[in-house]
Amino acid sequence: MITNKIFFKYQKQTISLYFLFLFLICWQITGDFGVTLDDEHYYKNGLNTYLYVKNFFLSIISSDINLDYFKNRIKEWPIVFEFVLVVFSKLLNSTKYEEIYLLSHRINFIIFFLSLVLFFKLILKRFENVFLSICAVTFLVFSPRIFAESFYNSRDIFFMSIFIFYIYWANEFISRSNTINTLLFSFFSALLINTKVISLIPFGLFLILYFYNFLNTKKRFYKNYKQVFLYLSLTMIFIFILWPYLWSDPLSNLIFAFKNIIKDHSAITVVNFYFGTYYPSDMMAWHYRLVWFLITTPIFILVLFSIGFSYALRKLFNYLKQSLNDEFELNQKKFLDIFLLLTLILTFIIVVEFTKSKFGGWRHIYFLFPIIVYFSIYTLKKLERIKLKKVIKLIIVFLISINLIYNLSWTIKNHPHQYVFFNIFSKNYALKNFDLDWWGISHKSSLEYILKNDKNFDIKVFAEGFTSLRDSYLSLKEEDRKRIVLSDFKNSNYIINNKMRRIRINNEIENNEQFELYYELLIDGHAVTSIYKKKIN
Repeated sequence: MITNKIFFKYQKQTISLYFLFLFLICWQITGDFGVTLDDEHYYKNGLNTYLYVKNFFLSIISSDINLDYFKNRIKEWPIVFEFVLVVFSKLLNSTKYEEIYLLSHRINFIIFFLSLVLFFKLILKRFENVFLSICAVTFLVFSPRIFAESFYNSRDIFFMSIFIFYIYWANEFISRSNTINTLLFSFFSALLINTKVISLIPFGLFLILYFYNFLNTKKRFYKNYKQVFLYLSLTMIFIFILWPYLWSDPLSNLIFAFKNIIKDHSAITVVNFYFGTYYPSDMMAWHYRLVWFLITTPIFILVLFSIGFSYALRKLFNYLKQSLNDEFELNQKKFLDIFLLLTLILTFIIVVEFTKSKFGGWRHIYFLFPIIVYFSIYTLKKLERIKLKKVIKLIIVFLISINLIYNLSWTIKNHPHQYVFFNIFSKNYALKNFDLDWWGISHKSSLEYILKNDKNFDIKVFAEGFTSLRDSYLSLKEEDRKRIVLSDFKNSNYIINNKMRRIRINNEIENNEQFELYYELLIDGHAVTSIYKKKIN
């Protein structure tokens, strides 16, 4: 009782300290994580886009600039994060790759951190409970895979962060569709669309629900149609401004970009290790992403979400029946519940039905995780209202606390390899029968281990599988890069094997008599990556 009184007395200070502590701890470890095999690829497109934008404006005052040269070098991929990265690297005069990669991790984390603050505010407005809002942030940030990827995953976690910004301002827009809220909602809607094509699902769904619910009477329509028109107009303008690829031919380039991005993703074919068998990614079962979600999400979140989802789904059908009455109108909280619920369901159905190539676990739909946490909090709110014996509520709190402590201790123990997390029920099986490092994140620590234990120069290293060593090599300090030579399989001193196979190519390093096992990175007793050293004749 005394603890509660102290908490409420110093509520703002406690919340501020919580976020400050979280930020400072995370800021200290931003350089510990590896990089993905796509990082250099995307950064170069960001750099080319930066040069195009720069010369676009310079061409206004100078006719000597061949703008087509710069325009033809940029790709149609969404470019928001990489463009921001290039701009800040220029401002900070960061020219070395290791500096740029560190800056990338820091920008990614800062955006993620800001989204946590907005997620806290969103949950507080919806459930009107400070403790549950802190729980929501804690659930999100201490899910080990999300935590690790919040530093280096500038595609999926960045998109998830922008999605949180989007739903926050969507909620503000529903509450008060004034000019400021409309402007910010338009900006983050455009930013969402400019980040990933899959954003068209929540964007389109929101508009359908908004027109169906808030504009279902003439009175409401005449009151709000100007603000809706302003929102759509501003969104289109922001999409154009934030995506330089569109500047030369907005409509045609937008259609081409969406088509090509979907086509390119479907054309990617890698090898997945799934339930103990290797499959090409375009031959995966429909349940691939669902299974990955179930085995990598903490158990207590799965349980809480299942209860909240079931309850919300039942309420959805009731709302749909009531909405047949012209006078019926969902309030702000109910609208948000239905919007997030339908976004979750519709996204899953579309991803299962229309995604040809499935790989990388469920990272492509990480943006749904805040919705998962949202309905987990939904359950806790319902349990708070239900008349249960105090001992039962204490048991529930105890079980959640134990699971959170386990996640936190596992995160600390296995830093910076939290991307290998599987929940308690699945880990013993999953570690032996599923992919562990599909992005080559462990390559950085493997190279550092070799450098630490081999004092020679011109150390020739090769990565077995489809994950290249180049990005991890570039993230090393300059003096370390001088000692490493990226080589081929035949001429290497060391082979790094993170178990990810290439199609039709496998050197069977485990059975090669020229190499011997040198080191293994073990997580929960299972090798994530192995280093083989060439035997000295």
